[in-house]
Amino acid sequence: MKIAHLDTGREWRGGQSQVALLLRGLAARGVASVLLAPEGPLLERAAALGAATRPWHARGDLDAAAVAAAQAALRRERPGVVHVHTARAHALGVPAARLAGVERVVASRRVAFPPRRDPGSRLKYRLPVDRWLCVSEAARRALIEAGVEDDRAVVVPSGVDLDAVRAAAGRPAEDLRARLGLSQAVLLLATVGSFTAEKNHALLLEVASRLEARAPQAHFVWVGDGPLLEPLRRERDRRGLEGRVHLLGRRDDVPQLVQQCALLLVASRHEGLCTAAIEAEALGIPVVATRAGGLPEAVVHGETGVLVPPGDAEAMTEAVAGLLSDPARRGRMGERARDHAARFSADRMVEGTLAVYQDLVRSKSEAR
Repeated sequence: MKIAHLDTGREWRGGQSQVALLLRGLAARGVASVLLAPEGPLLERAAALGAATRPWHARGDLDAAAVAAAQAALRRERPGVVHVHTARAHALGVPAARLAGVERVVASRRVAFPPRRDPGSRLKYRLPVDRWLCVSEAARRALIEAGVEDDRAVVVPSGVDLDAVRAAAGRPAEDLRARLGLSQAVLLLATVGSFTAEKNHALLLEVASRLEARAPQAHFVWVGDGPLLEPLRRERDRRGLEGRVHLLGRRDDVPQLVQQCALLLVASRHEGLCTAAIEAEALGIPVVATRAGGLPEAVVHGETGVLVPPGDAEAMTEAVAGLLSDPARRGRMGERARDHAARFSADRMVEGTLAVYQDLVRSKSEAR
């Protein structure tokens, strides 16, 4: 069985990391893959993993040339299943697969908010997809509420390479407090993610302001970049928080940095699941997060962290202050977090995805 994967992401983000983990896991199980994607980090990493790669460019959801290019590639490759991994790959790859005569199409759903109701979106979600792979039950519910048939949507949680995360955390690391000129008594609060509206870093600035008096030993470290970085930097400085909220940029040593922190904070308005939270839990770091989308599946309230209402700065401040003042409770949560993270291993994600492929191949063959 050969699987054709279509992805339109030009940057390395969470979705592209999942594709790379899947390609590696499928290859280890003897399943051949071919990836159609733009030149960029994902295509390069897939090639390094030994997967067949085909450059594929899409300028928009109505790019007829991209449909034709994908159709031609799929006719040549003759895959048993086409798996579209992004919203744009869905819009273009599903018709390309059907035009190429591919009988089985799978689509990933990595977000937990409902599809838009505009005509273009409604048309896209009427395209013939055999199975939706949803990263959380919250993502699945949103699809079903939008009209997708119950039996076409299955939950396959995102995967984390737990061994790699823990091995990275065990390697020699830069002393983050020393680099920032902070006392070793300072408690660090990590946030890992792109600076975009849905991640809601602005809420964390409000939390930082409120914590100044309640937990003066707490400092925030933000890892990532994105379109809202500079506006958030200006707002941080306007609030006089430049000495308490530290912007580290994009880093390749995230596990080593998070390992030095007391908590991971997630302020998102929307989350399909949140692998950053799971990676922190794998290291025994409790998480304070909003109760948004799939986060209640990634973080067990009261056991591996604390969940608060989305957008509620006071509730998040209370949760953070409470955990910072109770190291024994943080320790108990950290132990439970390690066990909980095992549910989201990369192997489980690959096995769950492969089971869907195999079920589709079997059911289509039996229907003939």
